[in-house]
Amino acid sequence: MRVFVTGATGFVGSAVVRELIDAGHQVLGLARSDVGAKTLAAAGAEVHHGSLEDLESLRTGAAAADGVIHTAFRHDFFRAASPEGFAAGFMAAADADRRAIEALGSVLAGSNRPLVTTSGTAGLARRRPGLELAGTVPAVQRVLRRFGQPAAPGPDPRDHRAGPA
Repeated sequence: MRVFVTGATGFVGSAVVRELIDAGHQVLGLARSDVGAKTLAAAGAEVHHGSLEDLESLRTGAAAADGVIHTAFRHDFFRAASPEGFAAGFMAAADADRRAIEALGSVLAGSNRPLVTTSGTAGLARRRPGLELAGTVPAVQRVLRRFGQPAAPGPDPRDHRAGPA
């Protein structure tokens, strides 16, 4: 399966890229820079130049794939000097994310090709643990199986609850 991955050089995206390649899938990774492109190529992925703001590049990447995993998100709002600036920056990043998902979805609509998105944990209560029982790898595997694609077995997503061995 050929999968277009946004945020392919980020924290979550780079792990998704590795898992997909290790499972025998082809990855088309979105890269904003030459450094990102070199990182993706070294990982064994095909490079697709573009950005979250370049909606046409997102549409082109989605059109060239059997499915899309959207892990990209702008995090530049963390540099804000005030709470108001942080809030405004976060809202702008969320709006850019919405536009990106709409662009990706517009290409995939009615095609029976999957669009998987990720989200943050900003909504979790403070000082309360958040457990993700459907970890990234098993979630990707379920989507691949849903669309008739083979998926390599992965770790039990509940293993992390026990802590380090």
